[in-house]
Amino acid sequence: MSTQRNQVLSVKEARNFLINYQGLNTACRYTQEKGVISYFEKVGCIQYDPLNVVGRNADLTLQSRVKGYHADMLYKLLYQKRTVIDAWDKMMALYLQKDWPYFKRLRASKGKEIEAVLARRNSLQALEHLDEVREHIKKHGPSQSSSIDIGVCNPGKWGSKKLASAAMDYLFNIGELGIYSKNNVQRTYEFTEKLLKKEILEESDPFQSDDEFYEWYVKRRIGSVGMLWACNGGGWLGHFISDSDIRNSKIKRLLEKGEIEEFYVESVKNPFYIRSEDTEYLNKKSTKKEVKFLAPLDNLLWDRKMIRDIFDFDYSWEVYTPVAKRKFGYYVLPVLYGNQIIGRFEPKQYRGEEELRLENWWWEDGIKINDRLIEKLEEGMNRFCNYLGAQQVNKDDWNNMVLNLSLIHISEPTRH
Repeated sequence: MSTQRNQVLSVKEARNFLINYQGLNTACRYTQEKGVISYFEKVGCIQYDPLNVVGRNADLTLQSRVKGYHADMLYKLLYQKRTVIDAWDKMMALYLQKDWPYFKRLRASKGKEIEAVLARRNSLQALEHLDEVREHIKKHGPSQSSSIDIGVCNPGKWGSKKLASAAMDYLFNIGELGIYSKNNVQRTYEFTEKLLKKEILEESDPFQSDDEFYEWYVKRRIGSVGMLWACNGGGWLGHFISDSDIRNSKIKRLLEKGEIEEFYVESVKNPFYIRSEDTEYLNKKSTKKEVKFLAPLDNLLWDRKMIRDIFDFDYSWEVYTPVAKRKFGYYVLPVLYGNQIIGRFEPKQYRGEEELRLENWWWEDGIKINDRLIEKLEEGMNRFCNYLGAQQVNKDDWNNMVLNLSLIHISEPTRH
């Protein structure tokens, strides 16, 4: 397929590009720890979220792409090998340690942002205790906020309640502290200089100007998804590139330099952009259709409106929606089959139980199934259980929610 600008892709071609690019087209594109690193190298970052129902968002993102993935792989890369680190990119995220020097401007911006938040909460006194936090860590080594008692912040809906937590969070966001380890959501901090490689810390600013950084950042964000339009939305969340003026000017410049390509998708008004080096994925065909369960903040799903236009799938993550206002459920995962999102389900793993429970399952309208699809669903669910360490999915849940075919006609999926 040609990659000339302004070409028009069919919806099917756009879907296939995204699925191929994201490594969701086969069960074996990425394997084990090397596969985890390879995926980070490709997309730059994975958004972090601390909620853990059937794994955290990063784990769920990786289990759908990396053969044999389990959560210990990422934990070791983060807090033992430190190949991957916690830092800000697309909101709070995880990215490779080698990318640390590229985000100096973002860390400076985060510092100013947190100062403004503390000011609004009338809690700027936290910044008066930074030296106390530094001295404590110098003396005692890696530390949690609970080990330092310097008072409490003024009450607020969000944010730290303790001054020590607010001070440590500030030092983390400006890059002075890093996360030594985590126990669930409890962070243990250490000086960044003791966690990252000396050559990484001493590397000079890769960019000569803000404009150079903005260009790099726009291109990186496009690569995090595979393709993006310039519209405001979840794909552009974060510092600097959420500004449409900055974003649009840098997209124009990247097009002029030939570093990204522009194209349209049939029936979608706005153009899309992909990195020039990624146009090869337009020509690749999926070798086989697999069922994959996607993370709620999966890189593929960052721009919800884009996904609605291309995949005909309307998805909202309802964890912070009041129960009475939820359309579906608390922690609901999309179900991908080939290049279609065919449904969504609400899994739950209860402590002490060996089975995975299904709280609910919803098929998308118009999706029709046959024995082949059921077989692929069972294979996908078996992989999901292996990732979780669950013995199996509860048979009653499976039979009642997934295999209840009384409302579903038997045939192949018929949509794009």
